[in-house]
Amino acid sequence: MTEPFGIISGAIGIASAFAACVDCFEYVQFGRHFGRDFQTDQLALNCARLRLTRWGESVNIYDDPKLGRQDATATEVQLAKDALLQILVLFADTETISKKYKLTAKVGEDLSAYSTGDMDPTFVLLENKIKGLAIKRQKKGRFLKLASWALYHRSALKELLEQIVSLVDEIEKLFPALQARTTLVQQEATEIGDKQCLELIKGAAQGVDSLLQKTAKEASTGHQYSNIIIRGQGLAGDAYSGDWKGDAIGAFHRYNYVEVDEGGKCLLGNKYGGKDFWDE
Repeated sequence: MTEPFGIISGAIGIASAFAACVDCFEYVQFGRHFGRDFQTDQLALNCARLRLTRWGESVNIYDDPKLGRQDATATEVQLAKDALLQILVLFADTETISKKYKLTAKVGEDLSAYSTGDMDPTFVLLENKIKGLAIKRQKKGRFLKLASWALYHRSALKELLEQIVSLVDEIEKLFPALQARTTLVQQEATEIGDKQCLELIKGAAQGVDSLLQKTAKEASTGHQYSNIIIRGQGLAGDAYSGDWKGDAIGAFHRYNYVEVDEGGKCLLGNKYGGKDFWDE
């Protein structure tokens, strides 16, 4: 990755830096040292990739040089670009460590990497869905074409993930686009759909993508409310109207005790398009 990184870190735009970062996730494999846990580790890395692509989509990174903030300064955009370039450095450094390990490995040590064929069907299904979502957000196709390489120690993965998450945190603080990211993560949960897959996401996204973890939890368990007392008008749970478009997620709503005063009015869950609840 050293030579491509040298090219990338030169005079390129933030969109190309972003595309290169997303590409790097594709080339990471997991050595046999990880055991069957490699599936969960692979999923955690995919969650980080999905989070990064969600941010890029939310700020319209390919078409908006201001990244969704018309008051953004050149310095702030450069800081976001620097964070993306730093993610590339992390991948390059981790690959270097991996290659050095291979050179010093004991004779006869199994240095082969796991493949999709080693994964359980549910993980394969989830892997394909997440990759599909990420690829759709790479509007200009692949920026890098590199050889795959393998991680051999969980400590290296832990350090790589933690630093990527920290850098994505910084980018999201600079250019939050929270509403757009919330809409996109709900679409992701809808696309994933399968309850077992959502349960896997809840575990893998912990410490990596809190927004995805929260949304997956809501999608698989629904919303739960207790001791609701309505005096006048009240709303609890989903409510979209006006120009709302798209699917809605959530397995169910559960309400433990609801009391509505005489003449009161409330909406407890759901209602997506059409006339606004407060205007009815």
